[in-house]
Amino acid sequence: MRGAVALIAVSLSLATARSAHAAPSGEPLAPPTTEIQFAIAAGGEGSSWRGDGAGFVGIKAGVRFLQIIAPYFLARAGYANTDQRVLELIQIGAQLWIPLHVVQPYLRLGMLHQHEESWAGIQGDVPGALVGIGDGIRHRFGGEFALGLDIPFKRHKHWQFYASVEGLATVFPPDQKGPRVYGGGALGLGFNYGL
Repeated sequence: MRGAVALIAVSLSLATARSAHAAPSGEPLAPPTTEIQFAIAAGGEGSSWRGDGAGFVGIKAGVRFLQIIAPYFLARAGYANTDQRVLELIQIGAQLWIPLHVVQPYLRLGMLHQHEESWAGIQGDVPGALVGIGDGIRHRFGGEFALGLDIPFKRHKHWQFYASVEGLATVFPPDQKGPRVYGGGALGLGFNYGL
């Protein structure tokens, strides 16, 4: 938690101190209308199972339009302590921003497919586990929403670099395959490339 607060404070200081990117005439450049986005993140979450906790890493890619909306693809891999299970998630959805100057709050909504499998099962069939057909994989479909902040800290020509912090919740239909709800947070780094 202290690391997250420190990251936010440093990023806000850098974002506030940076000078506006200007055109040769001295006028600020208009923001790009289309941007390619890529980000990496790491985080943790708990679940509706008592004592269950997980850590994860992930990547996200998307295309943002008018600095407001982006369809995205997200993939995460993690490990949860209850039943020593591996979590693999793929997700598609949309992310919406409020394009403020210093920070950019966002809402992310996605549909997902998650595999939950014991570590022992993966060790017994690594190729099958990698392609999602191994014995013992529990296939789950659900949804996820997140609230977060992108904190831009550097702009260079077409590139914008940012840190992010978000809280997330993942919900599945009631079943016996795993917890119904996961909740947690993540810290990330990413870039936008204006076209």
